[in-house]
Amino acid sequence: MDGKVGKLRQGLVALAPPLTGIVLVLIAATPLYIGHVGQIMPQMGVIAVFFWVIYRPDLMTYGAAFAIGLVADLVTGAPLGVSALVLLVLRRVVLAQQRFFIGKPFHVLWSGFVLVALPAALLQWLLASIYLFAGLEILPVLLQAALTTILFPPVSWVLTRCQVLLPMPRTPLHNRG
Repeated sequence: MDGKVGKLRQGLVALAPPLTGIVLVLIAATPLYIGHVGQIMPQMGVIAVFFWVIYRPDLMTYGAAFAIGLVADLVTGAPLGVSALVLLVLRRVVLAQQRFFIGKPFHVLWSGFVLVALPAALLQWLLASIYLFAGLEILPVLLQAALTTILFPPVSWVLTRCQVLLPMPRTPLHNRG
């Protein structure tokens, strides 16, 4: 019986990062209306993938990042696969820099996030523009990146509370990929 319970526990632990990412994406699917700009939705998937790749890359796999991106595309109406591709690229970039962020103060982590949030939003805008054969407006994308950056501290605080509940991996984090 202990073997089955242990496997169930391991499965639940493995699902924690993707599920928190999907929940964040679903929460963000409620659009904010800011003046005449229109719908501005923060890229919660970007926050989730960035955070989990820094602290638990063993659990935020490429498949998990892809799934979060597909859910984001489905609930936001973005071209299917665009957010997924952006989150795959983001995972790779952040994983390459992960060791730099471990053990650093929060302002370093937030600064690193700022450096990836805008390029992620711009890549998504570029891919969507190419996919739709139309130049989409850039102002909403810039506001989206700003809103995402502003929401990073409270969202990462919540994710940190989730992360401390997970057991530590048995191998060093920087060897994961």
